Amino acid sequence: MSGIDALLASLPSWTLVGGKGGVGKTTCAAALAVRGARAGCPTLVLSTDPAGTLADVLGVPLAGEPTSVAWLPDLFAARIDACAARAAFVDRWRTVLATIIDRGTYLDRDDIAGLIDAALPGVDETMAVLALADLAERHRWARVILDTAPTGHTLRLLALPHTFRAMVDLLDTMQAKHRFMVSALMHRYRPDAADEFIADLRAKLTRLRNLLTDSSRTGVVLVSRPEPVVIAESERYASTLDELEIDVRAVVVNAVPVPADEMTRTLVESLRRAVPHAGFYSARHLGVLPAGITGLGRWGGSVRQARESPRPAAPRRTRAAVGPATRPAGDDRPILGVLAPAAPALLTLPPVLIVGGKGGVGKTSVSCALALATARAGARTLLVSTDPAPSIADALAERVGDEEVVVRDAFGLVARQIDAAAAFARWRSAYQSRVDAAFDALLGPGFDASHDRAVARELLTLAPPGIDELYALIWLGDALAERRFERIVIDPAPTGHLLRLLEMPALALDWSHRLLRLMLKYRELAGGGDTAAELLAFARRTRAVGAVLRDATCAGVLVVALDEPVVRLESERVVRRVREMGNYVPAIVWNRVRRAPCPLPVVPPVGQFVAAAVTPPPVGAARLLAWLEEWRMLDRDG
Repeated sequence: MSGIDALLASLPSWTLVGGKGGVGKTTCAAALAVRGARAGCPTLVLSTDPAGTLADVLGVPLAGEPTSVAWLPDLFAARIDACAARAAFVDRWRTVLATIIDRGTYLDRDDIAGLIDAALPGVDETMAVLALADLAERHRWARVILDTAPTGHTLRLLALPHTFRAMVDLLDTMQAKHRFMVSALMHRYRPDAADEFIADLRAKLTRLRNLLTDSSRTGVVLVSRPEPVVIAESERYASTLDELEIDVRAVVVNAVPVPADEMTRTLVESLRRAVPHAGFYSARHLGVLPAGITGLGRWGGSVRQARESPRPAAPRRTRAAVGPATRPAGDDRPILGVLAPAAPALLTLPPVLIVGGKGGVGKTSVSCALALATARAGARTLLVSTDPAPSIADALAERVGDEEVVVRDAFGLVARQIDAAAAFARWRSAYQSRVDAAFDALLGPGFDASHDRAVARELLTLAPPGIDELYALIWLGDALAERRFERIVIDPAPTGHLLRLLEMPALALDWSHRLLRLMLKYRELAGGGDTAAELLAFARRTRAVGAVLRDATCAGVLVVALDEPVVRLESERVVRRVREMGNYVPAIVWNRVRRAPCPLPVVPPVGQFVAAAVTPPPVGAARLLAWLEEWRMLDRDG
């Protein structure tokens, strides 16, 4: 039995393919789906990544509803269209939602309609969960393979059956007030459409949770690469999946050099210890990301079941050899050493720099190198990660947590990995304490308007998912306004989360204004004065940080890319989308190159730079700075 057939045979009917961005999740998911369909098994491959490349890899357009792939009758493919799913949900249930909120709050109908549009029922992850729940109920495929987003996004997705339940609980609390009043007046209560809606949501979440935690039906294929930063994140990912009671059925170490070197062997052994019960497989390094039926076949043919650790090879040179790359015929563009140094131009980038791009392109390494360079030039610099699965500590080889730390031997560089969810949770907890204190003072002992108290306590549950990351971004804006730092380099989550982060100021402003209206209704009952003041301050800071992000003299989004077909396509989409949102793109960095790539054809043009491929990838301040010194400017005219 071939390696990929053995891998496929070991998997349950529902398989989540996960891992750090850029490790080859989409390739693995697509190759498994193609292999299963070729064997006559009706198979659906589904992308949950808001910036996924499954369509590029399969070479077919994807829609929100599963469609058959013409060249393989038993293969179906789809991507979760969060916007369409949200619109369909609201259109179907708007009247019921409005009825529940009307019964449980002091809002008028205009306020209610705006609140539903601004917050309920949330955005991408929430809709992804509901779409998966629907699919679990009605799927007709023998095998379902999910090509998931990078680590942070997917972990939130998997945790949503729990977190989304909080919103359902709030709706139920609002409805409970109605049940209590009807029962008090009529001495009986008959459930209506609102009760049925809430019960249906609860049942759907329960079924999804049961599906995800049932190892006989669902398992994870964890894809990794033999690189220190990737292995470290893979180990954390596996640990979190275990906490969520989701089974890691197999590990695929992708892009393994042949023969394997000592570093590969060491890293694979470390990952084996972290996931001792999973089957282990490896796939050879094929140069570029495989795409199309031929590329997927090549990748699948390279998969081997690991019965023992890879044999070590002779030590490799630190620098990768400069050699030919896949290029158009007749292209004689110069090798990197001929191009002009990039470092002076990089120091002229905007003071707030968001480093974005597809998962796995090297955003974190680029972020760290740029921050180190600006600190070395004498600027007070903050390097911060807003990624739910951060890696700057791994890249710097330093202990970096959710507090500012001065990086050793790094010219005073300050680094922090913000736990945005924890920060927002603390804000919500403080708000709930104020609500309880206000109710206690107003109503006194022996009397408690329990339904109004419960609704008031949980109002922040209506916040759109992702607002916690904006909360972190606002803190960064404060740090810049206070002139504590002259430069801030932000390492966000990969493309999907980055775009949501850039969209969030406008969404959060609308949400905060509508919530302020609601707070005014509860002003006398729930200590609305203090909380309303906080929300006003939040709205002002949100507006300010939104203005900074759209000001080309203050901020910009630097896009990191690889000179590979699938990544080039996504990088073009990222540049276009960021510009459409009113944000500035000052530069593109081509990473892991051996020969100057063709510039990305963006209009108006931007500065483009090339960063050499190094083996192993640079880790630690000294190596990151040495790597940046070898970056070169790329002629934007090609």
